[in-house]
Amino acid sequence: MNIMITGASGEYGNYAIDYLKKFVPEANLFGLVRSEAKGKALKDKGVNVRIGDYTDANSMIDALKGIDRLLFVSVSMLNIQQNVVQAAQVNHVKYIAYTSISHPEYSKFGLDEIHKQTENWIKESGIPHTFLRNGWYTELNQALFDYAAETKRFPYFATEGKLSFALKREYAEAGARVIANGNYDEVLDLAGEPRTYQQLALATQEALNTKLDIKEVSASKFVPMMESTGISGRWASVSQVYQEYTFKGNNGEEMGNPSDFERVLGHPLTDLPSAIKELINK
Repeated sequence: MNIMITGASGEYGNYAIDYLKKFVPEANLFGLVRSEAKGKALKDKGVNVRIGDYTDANSMIDALKGIDRLLFVSVSMLNIQQNVVQAAQVNHVKYIAYTSISHPEYSKFGLDEIHKQTENWIKESGIPHTFLRNGWYTELNQALFDYAAETKRFPYFATEGKLSFALKREYAEAGARVIANGNYDEVLDLAGEPRTYQQLALATQEALNTKLDIKEVSASKFVPMMESTGISGRWASVSQVYQEYTFKGNNGEEMGNPSDFERVLGHPLTDLPSAIKELINK
């Protein structure tokens, strides 16, 4: 069996490949990358490397030759993913697992439109498929975890709303299990337990095993406060954006339920303090 993982040089792709090596050691694994340089580490791991770009239809047709199952790792750009679906059709790919987004009926920074569009193309293709409707990565909160570890403080301004998340490696494990099996429900809602930022703060305190100064701050002061202790402005801004999203609500986050996720994994999701400790020590 030939299994292709797209976005193979990224973190999700690398995790998925490592899991597939355990789950289906007899399978031939193919990793899609955009250049030979990006594929070197994969070759060193014994993965067959194919070069392709979602924006280049012909490159995708060549890349998917002989592929039986496709773990289709999405990108956040409109229109271009149709090339991947059409290449899968041309090459008679037998099954696609596509990394979509949890509750795409709600507004999610425009990502909802990209995923609804691609899901429709996959449905229209007639190829058997599973939509992995993933929630957010715990890693999006990295700035807060690092700041807390450095300062023993946990500032936040999202005093209302919840956010559903899990570790990136857990989403990748689920994707690997689905593509290895090749016979799952059409839609899997892969979401973690919805949490408030207050709950996130308390879990961070437990992870660090120390008392934190947990307090509400104004949104305008949040990023400068992070940056003042050397936290990356980019990651501080990511935290700001997701807190704004959480605070606004009407985003489907409170509907998150880990039951599908844990059923696919065959084990519980990592508890939040342990997940935070893992990211702080990374």
